[in-house]
Amino acid sequence: MENVANKENMGDELAFLSKKILELNKKLIDSEKAKSRFLSLVANKLNNPLTAILGIIPHLKIIDTKENELLFELVCKEVSNLDFKIQNLVMASEIESGNIDISYALVEPLEIIDEALESLKHLIKEKNIEIKINSSIKQKVVTDPKKVYTIVKNLISNGCKYGFENSVIEIDLDIEDLMFVIKVKNQGDAPKVNYKPEIFTRFAKDADGKHGLGIGLSVVREICERLDGTIDYEGEGGFVTFVVRLSLDESMVDSQAYGSNEFLFESFDDAIEL
Repeated sequence: MENVANKENMGDELAFLSKKILELNKKLIDSEKAKSRFLSLVANKLNNPLTAILGIIPHLKIIDTKENELLFELVCKEVSNLDFKIQNLVMASEIESGNIDISYALVEPLEIIDEALESLKHLIKEKNIEIKINSSIKQKVVTDPKKVYTIVKNLISNGCKYGFENSVIEIDLDIEDLMFVIKVKNQGDAPKVNYKPEIFTRFAKDADGKHGLGIGLSVVREICERLDGTIDYEGEGGFVTFVVRLSLDESMVDSQAYGSNEFLFESFDDAIEL
């Protein structure tokens, strides 16, 4: 009889624990849904007014004094920085909701790099960082230019933020085994994490151990996966190198195969098919 009673007690305990686990799982799911809704709300509510501000700033008439020029440059830098953060939030929201679209186009990789560097010019100037670009790619490649732009911009920004002042960031572009390879190497200390995947986790600690948004590198990882690619990094000898590999099928490597499907850009906000 005692064994029967013990079995009944164990059964009751297992049933109770199972119920608690289900309740905790439901709370976790609800929490994730709430986080996704919050991301989407913040991104959409802030994106439109900031876009308007970015459009107005270049047309402002500035009184030609040194002080005003410095103030204007400061405003441009802070607004650009805020826009960068919001665009990452928008991308994170799209990824979270599953509404992220992949739009392939025939592009010149160096144009994407130049666009990213132009948008980060204030940060690069502030840290007095020299940019070196090495590319062995002789033809255009087919990829999603906006997604690659987001990847490159985040990695360069990360190199500026955590790299040493008065240092160098090297950007290497290559095609290896039908993979579009992007390497961004900066002079700086390796991220202070126990496991590599930690720095690609959303809302994780910053690479220097401090809490931040933790959005940029998580967005980069998600984009890489959706482009059938990977991202990894190595930190040693005072250098940190991020390596992105994006899949290309054989037809994508040959620009002649795309003829009239070529795209040209004034901005990566719009792609115009010829």
